[in-house]
Amino acid sequence: MFNKNLEYIIKEVPTEDRQALQDLLNEMSMQGWDLYTLHEVESEDDILYSCIFMKERSENEENEVFDKVVNIKNFKSQMEKMLSKQISPYESCKEITEKIREQKKRVADIKSEIEKVDWSDRGTLNDQMSGALRRLEELKQDLVKEISPGVMYSRIGEEKFTVNLSEELIDFVSPDNKDDLLSETVKSRQKLTDELGYVIPRMVFQDEEELEPYQFSIKVHGLEVFKSMAIPEHTAFFKEELNIRKPANTIVDKDVISGKEVWWIDNNLSEDYWANGYSAVEYIARAVEFVSIKHVAELLDYNDINHYLMTVEQRNPFVVNNIIPDFITLSELKYILINLIRERISIKDIDYVFEKINDFSDELTKDSLLDKIRLSLSKHISQRFIGETPTEIIELSGETLDKMFKLTDTEEETVIKVDGKFAEKLAKKALKVAKDNGLDEVIIIVPIEIRHMTFAIFSEFINNLTIVAHEELSCETNVHVIATI
Repeated sequence: MFNKNLEYIIKEVPTEDRQALQDLLNEMSMQGWDLYTLHEVESEDDILYSCIFMKERSENEENEVFDKVVNIKNFKSQMEKMLSKQISPYESCKEITEKIREQKKRVADIKSEIEKVDWSDRGTLNDQMSGALRRLEELKQDLVKEISPGVMYSRIGEEKFTVNLSEELIDFVSPDNKDDLLSETVKSRQKLTDELGYVIPRMVFQDEEELEPYQFSIKVHGLEVFKSMAIPEHTAFFKEELNIRKPANTIVDKDVISGKEVWWIDNNLSEDYWANGYSAVEYIARAVEFVSIKHVAELLDYNDINHYLMTVEQRNPFVVNNIIPDFITLSELKYILINLIRERISIKDIDYVFEKINDFSDELTKDSLLDKIRLSLSKHISQRFIGETPTEIIELSGETLDKMFKLTDTEEETVIKVDGKFAEKLAKKALKVAKDNGLDEVIIIVPIEIRHMTFAIFSEFINNLTIVAHEELSCETNVHVIATI
């Protein structure tokens, strides 16, 4: 658990005096001190054990709730960082070989001193020689361990989902901070679970020294997929929502998700604003939610699929046993669920989704199975388009579709070729139409046969995107085509 309320004390004892070391450890333990680290240091006359002990300044209850939903690591005070600085195997090997050379020289120097004195005066020097030889052997054993290939296996693997914070933002993960990032991420997890039936996987929060001041980034499987900034004690507003002159000391940035200009305004100046902005932790949590959906294909793994299977099996074992694995494989099931979540189609009623998979399990391809499942969920899809105020959408003309998707017949199948450059131009046109009409979301309607492919292409250029098929809209929907491109 992350805790800053620690104090430290340093004690030293000779490496050759094991009894003194044992007494020190027992004494400090009785006083409530825990051993933080132990390492060797060289003095002018001898080699010493430098023992660093730590204990809490005051008793604080651990907040177990946070430990259950996120795993916090790598958060250390400046002193902790100094005392526990990690070095690479290469640096460690270089350090050990340097110590071996120095220790061999020490052995040679002691040997030279022994040869100069009478045998009756060699007692102290012989003890020093024994200690030096013992230390030399320990260093050789350390070198053997360091050059072993087994050391490298611990470096294999990456965290699936990490949120990296600059030094200025690191306090956001402390429950003691009123700007509580942990609670905001739990709120986002709860929101997506309730709305989509999708549980955001475990997040690892860590500090990142390479980030610029006030920056944060999000990595998926070690690859950076998002980077932005958040300013403590400030609120983020979209410029277009504020009909005011820019206040003094406002920090201007561009929102990665919407592409809009963002003003970070001091909280003391924005308390009475009518517009609702984002606090720094809300802004980071919003980015976490965005990445969770956009990169669900990399985040949802087979352990998550197993959770869904177990959930359905408890209530409807027949459906699971009937479709897995005879009619649909786990990889195909994963494909179906990922694509529903990616387009914000709720799978919260997971039993119904599995029943529909069972109904259409004789479909030849997973894409056609996905289309059939979406059609069976058309009432859920249409729900957002029902209301007195029509939803403004964009339509792709037949000519545009023919130019973007070209059919090529082979001996075995019909292949659809996509003009990527033309698709990018269309995406930019759609964004411009949305901006000109004051829309935050781009909604495009296309035939069902190319709906999934259209989303896959356009989502590379448009973040807030919905692609819906004509066949998925019920007669109750109220939509208005504002442009045909």
